[in-house]
Amino acid sequence: MKKYYFKEKFFKITDHYPILDENGKKAFYVDQKLKFIGYKVRVSDENRKEILSIDREFKPFLPTYKVDFTDKNKASMKIKANLSIFRKSIDVIMDNDRINLSGNFFDYEFKIRYKGETIGEVTKKILSITDQYELTVYDENYTLELIILCLCLNNIKDMELESSRNNNN
Repeated sequence: MKKYYFKEKFFKITDHYPILDENGKKAFYVDQKLKFIGYKVRVSDENRKEILSIDREFKPFLPTYKVDFTDKNKASMKIKANLSIFRKSIDVIMDNDRINLSGNFFDYEFKIRYKGETIGEVTKKILSITDQYELTVYDENYTLELIILCLCLNNIKDMELESSRNNNN
């Protein structure tokens, strides 16, 4: 089991921050590219070597992301939000297989399952100025997939917040 911590900066146009492990060591780096439409982020390892990129596809209702790895031996993946009424549901689609994230009613706790087994959990810190997540990885074979899923979850929640702000104005 391993834990990772995501903490965005307070003032941001784009996100640039480290993902810390349970020892406070910088395990990965997130670098979001400035785009007026869409979302593009690059993830690097602890040595700042880029390992993958995430691009949000332009789909108006259910966000979909394409993930490409710099290691061409790894197949690309899709991350897709599902239509769900009371709880968030997001799938990682890879080589005819699927990992699913599902949230509780309040969208602060999420379980990640693969073939019925819980392989990870995401918890969003409730009382904080910035978005902060704790990712617990139970099956370390899926570490990158779960980190990608957490980044996409954060972007989906940011889009929902922005949409609700715009609807209230």
